[in-house]
Amino acid sequence: MLKNATSIRVIGFLLLIIGLFTLFINMVGVDLIFLDWLYRYNVALSFAVRLGMVIVGLVMIYVGSTNWERTEA
Repeated sequence: MLKNATSIRVIGFLLLIIGLFTLFINMVGVDLIFLDWLYRYNVALSFAVRLGMVIVGLVMIYVGSTNWERTEA
């Protein structure tokens, strides 16, 4: 198990939840303050950043949940 596996999973879940939440609320025309500047700058980049948050969150959850010390037969 990784030394900071719990921290990695918590950060991954936060990224996943915030990314999904911002994707959904953006569909109805609302935006969070810390991502509003990105939306005004470039809409496609804003969508890519939000999607990236979801993907990176999923990867971090997977990495934090993997048992790296298992023995292979």
